[in-house]
Amino acid sequence: MEVLQALPSMEVAQAAGNSSILTYALALVLGAAPVLYILWAQFSRKEKPKPEPFPEDGVFTLKSLAKFDGVVNPICLGVCGKVVDVSTSGNIQAGEGYGKLWAGRDATWSLAMLSLKAEDANTMEYKLSDFTPEQHKALAGWYKHFTTKYTVVGKLQEYEGWDFSSVQEEAKSQTPFGAPKTEGAAEATGDVASPSKAPKTTAFSAAAKPAEVGMVLAKGDRVIVKDLDDARKELEGAVGILQGFDRKEGGFEVALEGTGRVEVFKPAQLAKA
Repeated sequence: MEVLQALPSMEVAQAAGNSSILTYALALVLGAAPVLYILWAQFSRKEKPKPEPFPEDGVFTLKSLAKFDGVVNPICLGVCGKVVDVSTSGNIQAGEGYGKLWAGRDATWSLAMLSLKAEDANTMEYKLSDFTPEQHKALAGWYKHFTTKYTVVGKLQEYEGWDFSSVQEEAKSQTPFGAPKTEGAAEATGDVASPSKAPKTTAFSAAAKPAEVGMVLAKGDRVIVKDLDDARKELEGAVGILQGFDRKEGGFEVALEGTGRVEVFKPAQLAKA
């Protein structure tokens, strides 16, 4: 009987011992959890890639320019053989807006054609003589805009031997999209800044983003029609949605609200509504 009576006591003691071991083991696991988490975080954390410097000789190729798209490196684009750092632009951001079109790419042909198609960037199969006077004027305006507002950090090797002097000359009296001229504005000489003097900005470091010079339009923008000649005066003040650019007519297609009509207007005849 004494043996039988002792059995429950032994079972209780054994259970108590097991419980103590479990409690101790659990305490060890819980105590080690923060340490294990820290170790896991350190090993699993991916080091962010560092931005690349601009080429020391200032010479870009289309391939090397593609790296400067604002994802890791500053945002640059090409215009008339120059490479410009546009990281401070509020309208050109990585992966959105005009950044989808021109970040890390040559925009020369697109700017002359006022094209909003991504596939038109990096177009090299053309000659300046192919442009109409209006297209040449548009390119000159954009050349002045980019090379006076932002820092020229290099040149594009693929344009070696090209002569853009006619664009540079016309740029002295032009501004993008018919924006008013500013007295005393610097001439668009397109001088290349040495890498050591170029501002060390990135797509993420510019706290202040100055307003863009001139008007920048994109497909889907709501615009108002202005400054029309007498033949189309009835459309003065009409409001519509920008649809695209008509290369043949050299103007923007606008779907006028309340009429169902699509009309083409020169850039200078439009303003953002």
